[in-house]
Amino acid sequence: MLKRFGTLACEVCNFDFSKVYGERGKDYIECHHTIPVHRMKEGDKTKLSDLALVCSNCHRMIHRKRQWLNIDELRSIIQDQ
Repeated sequence: MLKRFGTLACEVCNFDFSKVYGERGKDYIECHHTIPVHRMKEGDKTKLSDLALVCSNCHRMIHRKRQWLNIDELRSIIQDQ
């Protein structure tokens, strides 16, 4: 994503750590497994399409309560606010 877009931004809320934190936030983002790791079987491999780049806040909100939210559900919550 960094090579493609030149920056790393949250796929949910578009937060960009480098824009807010400058050099300290440069090239920083969290990675969320869209297929929960606990559902993976031995030998399963994670594909890039199974990952989402998210900010810390969105990552925490996804995992805050079971049933975990998916990226689109969390994005919808934010847009509705």
